Amino acid sequence: MEGKDLTRGNLLKNMFSFLIPLFFANLLNSIYNIADGIWIGKLIGDTGLSATTNCWPIILIAYSFVDGIAVATSILISHNYTKKNNNEIKQIITPLYAISIILSIIVVLLLILTENLFFILFNTPKEVLKDAKDYINICLIGFIFNIVGTTMTSGIRAIGNSKIPLRILAITEMLNIILDPILIKMGLGIKGAAFATAISMFLFLIISFIYVSKSNLLKFNKKYLIIKMSFIKKIASLGTPMIVQEITTLFTIFFEIRLSNLLGIIGGSTYGIVSKFQSIVWILGTSICELITIVVGQFVGKNKYNKIKDVLKNGIIISILPIILIALFITFFAETYSKIFSSNQEVISTSILYLHFAGIGYTFVPLCQLLYGFVLGLGNTKFSFITSIIATLTEFAVAIYLYRLINNVFISLGIGISMWFIVEIIIFSIYYFSNKWKVYNIKQEI
Repeated sequence: MEGKDLTRGNLLKNMFSFLIPLFFANLLNSIYNIADGIWIGKLIGDTGLSATTNCWPIILIAYSFVDGIAVATSILISHNYTKKNNNEIKQIITPLYAISIILSIIVVLLLILTENLFFILFNTPKEVLKDAKDYINICLIGFIFNIVGTTMTSGIRAIGNSKIPLRILAITEMLNIILDPILIKMGLGIKGAAFATAISMFLFLIISFIYVSKSNLLKFNKKYLIIKMSFIKKIASLGTPMIVQEITTLFTIFFEIRLSNLLGIIGGSTYGIVSKFQSIVWILGTSICELITIVVGQFVGKNKYNKIKDVLKNGIIISILPIILIALFITFFAETYSKIFSSNQEVISTSILYLHFAGIGYTFVPLCQLLYGFVLGLGNTKFSFITSIIATLTEFAVAIYLYRLINNVFISLGIGISMWFIVEIIIFSIYYFSNKWKVYNIKQEI
């Protein structure tokens, strides 16, 4: 397994070649989420969709820890890779594997023990409560494997190799899609969908382990299994703001679900359908974010801060097409998309309304994630956390004000969500043009 120094040669070409496998990897993950929703919607019905929708915030809490470890891994490995600090990378990666194992077990146990509290807070409809509990308990076990496997694939991407994670996800996500209808039809119902997810996550870990075992830089080596307090503090300083940021974002999702549940199963189904589309948008946004994070991180490792502006210029060029595609889809295909998941006309019409208003913000996702990746590549996770807090409070304020004014759940939510993305873009842009990030980097290197 070989890595690649993305700072060498034609930058735009390198960014495109790295982005394409990254995009398809995220696409596969999103296709699974959509396929999962389709199978559950068609084979189980609106109650199944509503049950998984109410599980979504709990799943995202688990994912917040995945993201925290993944970002810390990406920053530390990418910064050291272009410096050719191979021994430093070996001293980083093995303790990271150990930390991810311990953290995953603790997080999953805590979420299982507190799930009832979440369902009370979400105002989960009683008729879907049992299905929701069955689904989340099985999925959470799978996240133990997911967190560890993601640490491995994040290390692989950080050394400039996005093709191998694509291969891994191609195998595991296809398995997930195939198992979903089989296990559901076997009489397992919502549990079948959850088992399909858990099994694929276990396979994800196994294949990731096989690949990193072939790498001299990234393989587990008990010689380096020394977890120093200074290392824990470093991981915490990078990862904790990301974890807290993601959990803070969950308050937004909790707020959105609670409002949507005011309309009962119709509201829960509508929110679930639009959330699936949001996951499609995040394919594009997350791919761009991960690309910029790694490329900026590699330039930081070489102390070539003047080249970071070129990274962002190329990133804007790359983002233009996704922005246009998102806008066109929302404008012309909202109804066709909604009908894929439900035959209930009320759910369909409500979903179209919600998509049109939230779509304003979704169109800005590629640009928002471009700037977000820039901040993460610098290693300034604290600033991204502060920005997320401000954006979240703005969404709350706008959505609550509009709901009281017009008494329409999904128009209020749609406009509030759009404001979230717009505020993030404004704050990140101010930070970029202030050039204070250059001072931040110099301090980090010293």
